[in-house]
Amino acid sequence: MSTDERREQLLSAGVGLLGRRGHDEVSIEEIAEAAGVSKGLLYHYFPTKKDFVLAVLGRGQEELAERLRPDPGLDPATQLDVSLDAFLDYVEEHATAYASIFRRGGGGDPEIAAALDMARAEQMERMLAGLAGWHDAPASTERTPALEAAVQGWTFFVEGAVLRQLEQGGLERPQLRALLRAALVGAVYAAGAARAVPAER
Repeated sequence: MSTDERREQLLSAGVGLLGRRGHDEVSIEEIAEAAGVSKGLLYHYFPTKKDFVLAVLGRGQEELAERLRPDPGLDPATQLDVSLDAFLDYVEEHATAYASIFRRGGGGDPEIAAALDMARAEQMERMLAGLAGWHDAPASTERTPALEAAVQGWTFFVEGAVLRQLEQGGLERPQLRALLRAALVGAVYAAGAARAVPAER
């Protein structure tokens, strides 16, 4: 097995294992066992457990970004619903890890928190790009500081709403999707309201 293939094997095992349990609850021995390798070999590719966790987070973000890639054949509103379903599917598949990571903001680790912030920034850019093509949106989707702030706020709203659903339930998938969609529309409206307020001189 080549070096790249072995690394892929380790990351795939890591995504599966950390999708079921929080990263701070899993030992390096369990990670190696799940990957079917020795602890020494795991350390050869990833010098520390944190290096491995960060690499798995990066791989998870790549997988999510691929799932969220928009279908250009769909209108923007339908693209949004398809993306929300893809996101919610991914969260359900990795529910324990999602709750563990986002509930505690990376478990207090600054590097993991920084990786999460980078992922949020990438998601925000994708959302802003998607909004730019939504020509029949209920309000202007011109990129402005107000819209950027509104979309960033929406990403935190999504995290909170999804965490509550994972932990307490209460909503069916169509209801949750409608909630997230309506919140985004509200964020776009809010950005428009902010732009309409005259700047202080």
